[in-house]
Amino acid sequence: MSRIPLLATLFTAVLAVTGTAVATADVPAPRTRVQVGGGTGLALLWGAPLTEHAILHVCTLTAIGYDAADNLIGLTNAHCEYDGDRQWPNDLVLLESEAFAPGAKIADLHLLGRIAYISGGNPVVPGPNGPGLDYAVILFDKSQVEPVATVGDTTIRTLSAPPPTGTPVCKQGATTARTCGVTLTTAGPYLLTTVSEFPGDSGSPVVMGDTLIGNHWSWGAGTSITAILTDLNRRGGLGAGFHL
Repeated sequence: MSRIPLLATLFTAVLAVTGTAVATADVPAPRTRVQVGGGTGLALLWGAPLTEHAILHVCTLTAIGYDAADNLIGLTNAHCEYDGDRQWPNDLVLLESEAFAPGAKIADLHLLGRIAYISGGNPVVPGPNGPGLDYAVILFDKSQVEPVATVGDTTIRTLSAPPPTGTPVCKQGATTARTCGVTLTTAGPYLLTTVSEFPGDSGSPVVMGDTLIGNHWSWGAGTSITAILTDLNRRGGLGAGFHL
């Protein structure tokens, strides 16, 4: 994939959940906090250093909240942090809208936090940890991030198990914003809908009104948020006791 300095040309190519962007400058500077919520676009480095030629991979935040220890926690897809048999725990998380802004400089970017846990992947692309719930835990920096309930046209105020078949639901993604459909069925922890998805939307919150019911990891497929919460609590530690 080409690596072209942003000050010359911003070249964006998306593969799976991937975009290319570049930021120029030297040292990150302290900034006021940025608003982040379910539906916010994230830029991930896949373990590479943040340089003027860094390739960034785009996904969407499922939810933001706190765990039982009052850590500021985010959720996205596990497959946003693996490729084949490689994965990147502790990966740096940036704000997609800043990283892809024309003329972006490293000193202007908020360093939102880091990937703290990567689960097994989805049944279609299971990744190095095998099939699982396809979620990743982000430990956000409270000095950089202000959690918000509303992103775009989507507000998240509560969490719930998937609703009955035929219930109208929507997702809020970094690429295609809000798209809607209906629930079809559940299969174990997985939720099947008619909601569309395009590259960069992975991790999108699936909502019924202002209630989060799952994440989105493929066109029409995702994982129930209650299954993810149960797994977080079973594992214990960072992310356990997650709440909005």
